[in-house]
Amino acid sequence: MTARAPLLGAVAALALALAGCGSDAGSDGGERSDRLVDFTKQPPYVNALEIEPDSGDFLLTTNRGFYRIDRDSDRVRPIQGRVSANDQRATVGTFLELAVEGPGRLIGSGHPDQEGALPAFLGFIRSDDEGKTWKVVSRLGDADLHKIVLKHDRMYAFDAVLSALLVSRDGGRTFTEEFTPRGLIIDFEVDPADPAHVVASNADELYRSKDTGASWRPIDRRQGIRLVWPATDKLYRALQDGTVEISADGGETWKPTGRVDGEPYKFKAVGADELYLALSDGTIMHTTDGARTWEAAFRP
Repeated sequence: MTARAPLLGAVAALALALAGCGSDAGSDGGERSDRLVDFTKQPPYVNALEIEPDSGDFLLTTNRGFYRIDRDSDRVRPIQGRVSANDQRATVGTFLELAVEGPGRLIGSGHPDQEGALPAFLGFIRSDDEGKTWKVVSRLGDADLHKIVLKHDRMYAFDAVLSALLVSRDGGRTFTEEFTPRGLIIDFEVDPADPAHVVASNADELYRSKDTGASWRPIDRRQGIRLVWPATDKLYRALQDGTVEISADGGETWKPTGRVDGEPYKFKAVGADELYLALSDGTIMHTTDGARTWEAAFRP
């Protein structure tokens, strides 16, 4: 069923979307650096972790801004982007969701850094110059995409305004919409072997859909689940306490495989066994053995 929210539902979803950009599940343990994250503000603290294909640099967005991190030197370079639409412009970087399409090519969503020039929700945006300039592709003022997944020649995204899973087959110009389970979805992933099989987590529960979001059923209760699915038999989740688990059956059963010291926020897979995981302060952890052991690839 394609989602068509009534007026009252749309107003409620709008309020939830605004709240979702300033609140998230969980609290942190351990010591945290405030170099890249402002812990005086409400979470989420980290919004995206990506890797630039040519250089291998980390691309990290937080509630302080957008940063490019050199893999060899750990040099951190802020990226001050500008987004334009309808002859209006604004800077963008704080609360920026992004994904890499190719060398220098980014797609994303978020909010302008200043109020007034553009709508609060930027919709789906694209950059062809490493995030320096952005253009709105679609849904300006109507969509706030909290995560974007590129698989099966499709783009999947969670829209916090509609509380819906959006799927596009034409590069983000148009989307189909299906409502997601109750509460703000904090993460979701798509089966590498089945474009209709999706798992999604809210603050304290994990859900599955076998029909691209038309219907959902709960499969487990855990807090703050973060997800990555690089191979059909390797669905990983990181829990709020730092425990990392793996499922070989799409989330029905789980077994612990490792642990990180801190609160997990964003996964990035570069292979079935090689993963990166951004913690709440922007620390980036790395594993090459299927999440059994972890080392810091970057500390702020």
